[in-house]
Parts: sequence; C-alpha cells; structure tokens
Amino acid sequence: MSYFLSPKKILFGKNMLRRLGAELEGRGNKAALITDKNMVKLSDELVEAVKAAGYEVKIWDGAEPEPSTSGAIEAGKLVKDFKPQLVIGFGGGSVLDTAKAAWVLYENDDIAPEEIIAVNVKTKLAAQKKARFMTVPTTSGTGSDVTWAIVLADTAEHRKVGFANTEIVPDITLLVPEFTAGMPKALTASTGLDVLGHALDGYTARQQTDFSDGLCLQAMKLAFEWLPKAYADGEDMTAREKMQNAATIAGLGFGNSNTSLCHALAHTLGATFSIPHGRSVGIALPYSLEYIAANPPIEGAPDPVERLSTAARFAGIKTASDQEAIKELIQKLRDLAKQTGEPLSLKDAGVTEQQMNDSLDALVTLASKDVNMYSSPCECKDDKLRQLFLDLWQGSV
Repeated sequence: MSYFLSPKKILFGKNMLRRLGAELEGRGNKAALITDKNMVKLSDELVEAVKAAGYEVKIWDGAEPEPSTSGAIEAGKLVKDFKPQLVIGFGGGSVLDTAKAAWVLYENDDIAPEEIIAVNVKTKLAAQKKARFMTVPTTSGTGSDVTWAIVLADTAEHRKVGFANTEIVPDITLLVPEFTAGMPKALTASTGLDVLGHALDGYTARQQTDFSDGLCLQAMKLAFEWLPKAYADGEDMTAREKMQNAATIAGLGFGNSNTSLCHALAHTLGATFSIPHGRSVGIALPYSLEYIAANPPIEGAPDPVERLSTAARFAGIKTASDQEAIKELIQKLRDLAKQTGEPLSLKDAGVTEQQMNDSLDALVTLASKDVNMYSSPCECKDDKLRQLFLDLWQGSV
C-alpha cells in the first residue's frame, strides 16, 4: 500500500468517557447506537455520556455473533429511519462490522442493501455527509475499531465475505478498558490470539510496508506479555488496557498491510464449522506460519523466513538460527494457546473425522477464493492446501 489510514482520533486510557463530551458537543442531536443483546445491558454509561453531550440516542441491539448481510440491512434500515448525525458501534468485532455496514448503507442511498457485500476498494462511497462514525470496542482482538474493512456472512452462500473501502474508516475510536473487564476467560483467550494473528499475518503479508511493520511487531509483543495476565485476572485493568491497546495497534498494522494465509484459513473454518473467529485464527496461526516458513515466497513478496525470524527476536527469542527462532516462535504461540485453554487443532475444537472428510473439498474451494489468500507471501493451493487443512484437523505431531 502507498498510503496509511487511521481514524481521525483514537481516545485511549482510563476514564475516557469523561472526555467524550468534548468530542461530541455541538456536532448533532441524534445518535444511533448499534450493539447486541449482551452488550446493550452494559451500555448505560456510554448512552448517558452521549446524551449529556446533547444527543437523543436510539439503540438497535440485533447484531449477531457472526455478522450477516441480513443483520446489517436491518441495522441500516433503523439508522436510515432515525437520521442521526452520529452512528456508534458498541461491542466486539461482529457488532462493529454490522455498524460499519449500517453506516455505509445510511451514507449511500444508491447502494441497494442486498448489494452491500459487492462494495470494494474501487466503489465510490459518500463519506460522512450525514453522520460521523464512532467505534467503541468491548473486546480486545478484532481491530475492527480502526480498520476500513468489513466481514459479513453471506448466509445464502454459506461463506464469509470480506470487503474494504478507504471511506469506511471510523472518525473516532473510543477505547475504554473497563468495558472489556467482563469478558469471560474463553473470549479473552480467543480474541487475544486474534491479535497475534493480525500482527503476524500483517507483518508477513505481501502488502506490508515500513509503516505497518512496527505496529504489527509492537502489537505482537504486547499480546505475548499481557494476554496471560488478562486471562489469569480479568479485573487486572493494566492488563486489560494493554490488550485493548494491542488489539487496536494490530488493527492499524494489518489495516495498512493486510491479513493473509492464516485468515484465509480461519474465515473458511468459521463459515464451515461455526467456530468463532478468534478461535479459528488461534488454531490456524501456527500451521500457517509453519507453511510459509517452509515454502518459497512468491516473486516480489517479503521473505517469510526473514520476517518471522525478526518477529521471533522481537518477541525475545535469542536463538541464533533463523529456522530455530521461527520454530520457537510457533511453539510460543502453541504454549500460549494451551495456557489459555484454547484448542490446538480442529479435532480438539470438536470437529469429527467424518465432518472433516465431508467438508474437505469445500474447505479447499472456499479458502482458495478467500481474498486474504492473495496476500499470502507463498502460494498455497490444491494438494498443498488440502494437506494444510488435514494438518489443522490432526494437530501438531
């Protein structure tokens, strides 16, 4: 990429809600808040802060765990009917993607709602003519709070569709560590592994740049250090703050690079076996890194061995050999997954051998078409891709 995109402002640190009024006052009188049935119960503080800035707040709480085109269309209808000057996404990555899509539909009357997944980087989108867009993440993993991409499930086709446009970048990202304190251990773990997937995918993607590299490396380092602490004690607000920072920093990193092989695999696993995204990433990441470290890079792509050995040393691994450093980095990922109770294979995640055999051809087809596959530094298709999925099911030997 030859440009760097980010929200106009990222508000971070403890007690940020107290400063929100200064960002909102005098910029409108209606706000639509997009969330889900769980997070709406925790939205009172945010809603009161927005009301105190002079806004009437309308809430839509129908976002799904796996965001779909139908959910985005429904949310978009509420926003269009209400005509706010501020649209807020409050929740995890699924909520934020739903809110982004609803905002895009509100701003662009010429896009038929059912055609939302046809939006791409070349689509001419209107930007902020009607409303500003603010993201308030309540998990620490997706990075969706700062990126210009959306992932929605196309339920008719049984697939996940990722699409991006530079006009989808939020105006404001509000990081409130206290909102993440209620995450269950399993969610803390899976979203934390998603941070590592974003960081390492972004660092090794064909589109990596000098601007994205440092963000990806720092996010990786923060996650390795602070995820075990956030998992062990959900009330450790320093750990929560650091993991929230890591997630957003990783979002800025891969949002200005791309995600690659790991996410092509993970999207396919999620769509096929209904495995939550963060868990799918956690399972796929070690195997995808092993694959790119063992295969020649595509012409013009970054050398995965050089990239991963540099990442390993940034993570504190001192081994002299590049391949040994990579091996230790991958083992560090597996050790962290085990420490946080996450599965190390599809078999561990409950996928049966029969399910795997029945789905294998479809997995290969879907992953081959996933947009993230085109960012992989190494070619992965046909028999190699098939074997990689079998390795994902069987687990590390």
